[in-house]
Amino acid sequence: MTTKKPSLRSTLRKYGENTSAHGIPRAVTTKSFVRRLFWTCLFLASLSYFLYQAQTLVYKYIKYPVTTDVTIQWSALQFPAVTICNANPLRLRQLVRLGSAEFESAGFIPKPANPTQNGSAPSTTQAPTTLANDDDDYDYDAFHDDFETINSFTGLLVQLNDSMKQSLGHQARDLIQECQFDGRSCSFRNFTLFTDSTYGNCFTFNKEEFIPGRSPHSVTSAGPSHGLSLILYIEQEEYIPRIAEKAGVRVVIHSNEVFPFPEAEGFDAPPGSLTSAGLRLTHITRLGGQYGDCTDGAGHELLYPGGYTQQNCIATCHQDHMINICGCADISYMLPQGATYCNSSTSVATCEEGVKRRIATANLTCACPASCSDRVFRKSIGLAEWPADSYLPTVLSKLRTKSRGPGTGILGDSDEFKRNLLKVNIYYEALNFERITESPGYEVENLLGDLGGQLGLWVGMSCLSAMEIMEVLADIVVILWKKLSSGGRPTSPKVTNVVDVAGTDRNDTYNAHTASIHVAEKM
Repeated sequence: MTTKKPSLRSTLRKYGENTSAHGIPRAVTTKSFVRRLFWTCLFLASLSYFLYQAQTLVYKYIKYPVTTDVTIQWSALQFPAVTICNANPLRLRQLVRLGSAEFESAGFIPKPANPTQNGSAPSTTQAPTTLANDDDDYDYDAFHDDFETINSFTGLLVQLNDSMKQSLGHQARDLIQECQFDGRSCSFRNFTLFTDSTYGNCFTFNKEEFIPGRSPHSVTSAGPSHGLSLILYIEQEEYIPRIAEKAGVRVVIHSNEVFPFPEAEGFDAPPGSLTSAGLRLTHITRLGGQYGDCTDGAGHELLYPGGYTQQNCIATCHQDHMINICGCADISYMLPQGATYCNSSTSVATCEEGVKRRIATANLTCACPASCSDRVFRKSIGLAEWPADSYLPTVLSKLRTKSRGPGTGILGDSDEFKRNLLKVNIYYEALNFERITESPGYEVENLLGDLGGQLGLWVGMSCLSAMEIMEVLADIVVILWKKLSSGGRPTSPKVTNVVDVAGTDRNDTYNAHTASIHVAEKM
């Protein structure tokens, strides 16, 4: 009996005749050549369009898109940290008492009185005044006098040690005359001190200190009565003439765990006014990794303490580039360990400007992505005259009880009062907040579902049809393996002799039986 081995052609034809995929059986089984050609072309066209769609879907998936969800939620809210800085960095009288030759020679403090000027007031060195002709062309490459003055003063300020800067700056007990939070009294002792290169002593309320059992304050009601209210005394008589061009305080509202940057952030509150800041919280959660460029701060060595922020990262990167390129640290930022501050020379200022320009144009890289979790405080700022005439006696009675409050000369003169005192109110406008959350916009299950839909629409195949393809491919592999293992030699059909149980050949049995019949006939 002959056994016929399956061939590639017969295997493919059997698949084409029996597959559940649409179009292929019509192209294989039809007798008409025209119909066979039609169904073959139609199937190939549908398969080509499916492959195009599949490529589009896969490309969409590997782009890792995100979906942004915006929800409005309500809850008790953690109150932000509030940093206040006097617009004047150092107290003039303390600086004069220090008797620094550097500050004096630069003209930032009055020179000693000339002996010939008996009883005359000390004179202050003034910056030279030049009258510009309207026809003169401005040289935009040259630094402005005001810029050079501030740069020179900051250069002298950063040379002082921390304790000296803190003692020369405005003190919290003088600045903060009255403090109220959520209807309860607070004081300057509830503020944390740090020194800024531009504003001198700054004070932060509600800072997260990572002390067990102590957490930042929260509020359960909205409105000015349930926020932070401060009466501040700015001591304008202590302002340095050539430095303090504005009067008031700098206010920064920020997350409790991050370091504030008053120069780049915040707003000004002027004297003689009530400055109100109504807050609305937006909580942003971003996806990192393959879905976006954000970080939780891991792996970033920051110059300033606290949690990760882009501003902190950029300041760190800028300072690193300054030290590597200019050989000294920028006086606007904290001094890294082992480095020295730059002087106020024009060449250093030019080098610093070049570093900033190269960072801005991506010539120098700063890997400072956004934080994966941000709390953003949108502010509505309002100003009102303060105090009202009818409320003035109440304020005066409060301030007269202060041991280190304004003197009688200020409290007894309404003009001096408005030049030196102000009030700040910071509060939530509402306890509902906006939560913006990123989530994967196209995941594996979306890709598989879309591929299955396109495959069924254009080719008429399902998951079981795909298994049929896997089966026929396995058959083809077996056929090719057998051909290769036989070395390509043709094999003849085998004839199998069937042997009975007794072991006798069936042909011999047949011959014996025929012979016995012939013998019987002869008898």
